[in-house]
Amino acid sequence: MNPVRYDPSTHFTVTATDVEYVRHGDISLLARVYQPKGPGPFPMIIDIHGGGWKLYDRLRQAAIAEEMAAHGIVWASIDMRLNGRAPYPAAAQDINYAVRWFKAHARDFKGSAEHFGIFGVSSGGHQVIMAALRPNHPDYSAVPLPGALNVDAKVRYVIASGAGVDLIESLRAGDQFKLEQYMGGEAGIKANSPQHVIESDEVIDTPPMLIVQAGAEKLVGFTTDKVLHFARTYLERRKGNVEVAMFPDAPHIFINRGLVSESEAMLRALPVIKHFIARQLDYLAKPFGTP
Repeated sequence: MNPVRYDPSTHFTVTATDVEYVRHGDISLLARVYQPKGPGPFPMIIDIHGGGWKLYDRLRQAAIAEEMAAHGIVWASIDMRLNGRAPYPAAAQDINYAVRWFKAHARDFKGSAEHFGIFGVSSGGHQVIMAALRPNHPDYSAVPLPGALNVDAKVRYVIASGAGVDLIESLRAGDQFKLEQYMGGEAGIKANSPQHVIESDEVIDTPPMLIVQAGAEKLVGFTTDKVLHFARTYLERRKGNVEVAMFPDAPHIFINRGLVSESEAMLRALPVIKHFIARQLDYLAKPFGTP
């Protein structure tokens, strides 16, 4: 594998372009692609926005996208079919398809399909964890990619902030996100709850994972105790590499420039994310045991 690295100390001019990555009938789904100006090839990331599985669009995390792309990464923030527009797993199918589509079109953006990660915040954090665990799940990969049927949705790493990891706890606390209807009852929620999936016997992928955790998180199923339990299960049961970076007193949303006020937690968390990416790519360039 040719070395492709990410250096947070570098700076590139970034251009932003909207592209249609998939169409479902009269529904056109766009991605805002933030592309550093340079020869490449650059690593690539798919970005999944939050919003309780039902709100917002690809521009929700634009400030993060621009900042990350400026250090030399092709960053694609996607729209998807949300709750109210299509039932689950439509959004999971769109995410899976987007990973495959951008891998297949990596050269068009001076990107590298071999150096591909996924990033999400809040409900997007839940969805990127599930996408990373289940790149080949038949429900998620149900939409074929014309001309590239051999391209898979596997990712090299996953980064989640404010992620719901125990959706059954969220359901029992009042189901404020209306997941019971969206995911098809308690059985559907359990089948798409990260904690319950990694506790099951399902065959899954286990890419390296970074969870950026708000110390003052109050959403049930998203709290620090649930995240630490998830991380321990991922480590011990699934033998997955996982890091949890915790930031005291930080609220649910705290890394999104432009959405919340700048804070010490934000200024500490963003470099953690950048250097996690850099370390994953450095390891890919020289895996353990390589001379």
